[in-house]
Amino acid sequence: MSAAQQRFTPITDDSGAHVATRDARTGLEWAPVGSEAHDSQQDAEQAAAALDVLGGGWRLPSIDELAALVDRTRHNPAIDAEAFPFVQSDWYWSSTPAAWSSASAWYVYFSYGLVGDYHRNGYGFALACRESGQ
Repeated sequence: MSAAQQRFTPITDDSGAHVATRDARTGLEWAPVGSEAHDSQQDAEQAAAALDVLGGGWRLPSIDELAALVDRTRHNPAIDAEAFPFVQSDWYWSSTPAAWSSASAWYVYFSYGLVGDYHRNGYGFALACRESGQ
């Protein structure tokens, strides 16, 4: 990708609303899974799989995919807010379990770009991803 190419491109619906974002670097598309926090990581995972925006095919991202969105030159939120206007400065679940505890999974805190683990029964927001063009 040349310097002139933009990494993130908004994807709009028929009304012109920004409903997802395409990442040219990874080939993934990203969409919010609702505007409220989920009660658990399992709830976030199920809601991502059920998302019907732009024809479906969505899933909860791995921790590596999710952490790749962190922009360490920004804070509150530590993400390109123009490309991701639907991301809040809060906790976002990944699908990756913590190796040391089957009761925990990885998350990204987009306020400051922190990556950590948390009990799967904790609250958190979710972004769904899918391969571009599905």
